[in-house]
Amino acid sequence: MRKIQATLARTLAAALVLGLSASVSVMAQTTFPPSRCDNEEPAVGTGQHPQAQPKPVNNCNVRIPADPNLPATAFIITTPENPIFEPSNIFTDAPGSNFLPTVYENYRLPDGTEMPNTLPSTEDGKYNLHDGPVKVKSIRRDSPNSDLLVQIEAIERFFRSGEVRRLELRRIYVQNAIDILEGNKLHVQTLPNRAYEGMPLLHYNGPLKRKVVQPIYDPRTKRVVGGNVDVNLVYFGENIESDTAMIDPSLVLNVPFTITYHVNILKNGIEDFSPFVMYFDNDNQSTPLPVRASSAGIAMDTSFFPMLKEGTRYTVKVKQSYGKNWSLAYHWGWRIHPPRVQVLENSTKIFPVDAFGAPRRTTLWEMEAQVFGANPRKNQAAKEKAIGMIGDVAPAKRMWNLLRELQTMLKDRNYDPDEAAPLVADLRETYLEQLTRRKLPRGVEVDPDANLTMLYVNNTIYGESPRNVSGEGSGLGAESFKGTMENTLVDWNTRGFEFNVKLLNADHFPHMYVNVDFGGTRGWENQFQFTDPTTVIDEDTGEAIFPLDRGGTDEHLEADPRSPDINSSLQLGSGCFFTFGRTHYWLNAGPPVGAFTMVMPAQGGQLGSLDVAIKLNHEPSMRLRMYQFDPFHHDVAVFSLH
Repeated sequence: MRKIQATLARTLAAALVLGLSASVSVMAQTTFPPSRCDNEEPAVGTGQHPQAQPKPVNNCNVRIPADPNLPATAFIITTPENPIFEPSNIFTDAPGSNFLPTVYENYRLPDGTEMPNTLPSTEDGKYNLHDGPVKVKSIRRDSPNSDLLVQIEAIERFFRSGEVRRLELRRIYVQNAIDILEGNKLHVQTLPNRAYEGMPLLHYNGPLKRKVVQPIYDPRTKRVVGGNVDVNLVYFGENIESDTAMIDPSLVLNVPFTITYHVNILKNGIEDFSPFVMYFDNDNQSTPLPVRASSAGIAMDTSFFPMLKEGTRYTVKVKQSYGKNWSLAYHWGWRIHPPRVQVLENSTKIFPVDAFGAPRRTTLWEMEAQVFGANPRKNQAAKEKAIGMIGDVAPAKRMWNLLRELQTMLKDRNYDPDEAAPLVADLRETYLEQLTRRKLPRGVEVDPDANLTMLYVNNTIYGESPRNVSGEGSGLGAESFKGTMENTLVDWNTRGFEFNVKLLNADHFPHMYVNVDFGGTRGWENQFQFTDPTTVIDEDTGEAIFPLDRGGTDEHLEADPRSPDINSSLQLGSGCFFTFGRTHYWLNAGPPVGAFTMVMPAQGGQLGSLDVAIKLNHEPSMRLRMYQFDPFHHDVAVFSLH
């Protein structure tokens, strides 16, 4: 909190220098939820897991400056003392006091109603929520990253060539790179049959990434008995991209449904497919669905299936519970996390403000449409207007600007390759920046006083710490860290820890900050599939408690650790503590628990800025320390800490 006080004068001065534009003034006048800084006692009790655990009282939220006519520059947030679990250290006394005993039952709502399809794994370890076998199909393994590199290498080779070659360069290679960034139809001769076609690296097409769950009717009674929606995902490098960012469950509110995933593993994309669904304890069966803290329910891994062959499309149908309770589904990339993650949101969620902060009931889909237009691909003008909302700091946007400038230069009769040379060099450097979100782009500085600096740009989040930390690990073997998990918050093991995050916004529209606790406050359970060859064993019963690295064979490095028939038996993955985990989630920061942590857009070359300090009065869960995201524009705008 001292860090926020020290930076308050600087950030407030910067905000005042910018002046309060009309949009900022509107946002400043937003009605903020009341702060809960009294001494109200939180809920107590041990809970009735897997029935809903008790819910804490809201946080104490201090907004700085308190004047609602000025944009917020900081928040000091104090979470309530954990009322359920005794203090413990989850790493020296693993798995900690907030670890719940495994219960092989479906989740039950507070009134005792059982929710179907909420038991992801049973004692035999089978994939309980798979609806049928996983199917595979061979595809091209080329990714947006690998294809972009091919175009850049051609530009580097040919930009000093003669007129004929320059014409080819402009019409094919430069245009190919632009098409990859914009998500256009690809050149049929040079970029045929790409699985990622239509999924832009510029994240401006959110309004077009909504799908409706299609109902399935009983042929005799004509009643809705289920539903399904198809979702296409591509995994490559540090990325998961999708053709779907929101689904509308309005037609299947009172029945379970399925999501049929078509998962395309491209170059450098092998992963353990681990969709993680979150449910509301929602007694409101209508949509749109208001977002409220009292509805926080259960969340769980619905599968943990290794997809380890590049150039393969895996199709798997995963069971969901009732549409009226469905909040969202994450697709984790535990092998490279952060930032490999992508999200399906419930498009009917309602917020009390619009995309620019003005008081108005607004659905999640409307948030996207207000920023980018209902159809940002309607024509070239609509597309360029939508892309214009993305900050130029974003590597994808910077590449797009460079390519368009180079394309214009190549058309000039008096083209001078020496003038083009700096653009070509910049293009290569920017491409390398595009490959990771674990380092801030050029021109954005890390706050040395914060645990983490997060940058919102291109509808995603970049993050960097003053120092990258992976922790000491168990010291027992290569499995102690099963993937590239930098930015680990190793210092938070016990309650009373203060987390400071600097939030920056380079886009030309507001972003929101939410920090989620996955089971630390209300408990987490691990109905694990045996993904690790060694486990902790209960000496009295002889039963496995939870997997723990003991220095065994590192299955993370094995290409295919079981039978070639991927449906013949369970497959080892890279998961350790969290496979098939269920958590009773809560929020540490952000609406609806009190703090409307909105980060202003960039103006006049000055990044929007917000300092947030969170005093965490509970232990984390072992499966994930904290999850941070933008609830207005979720999709890939995520940056978690382990």
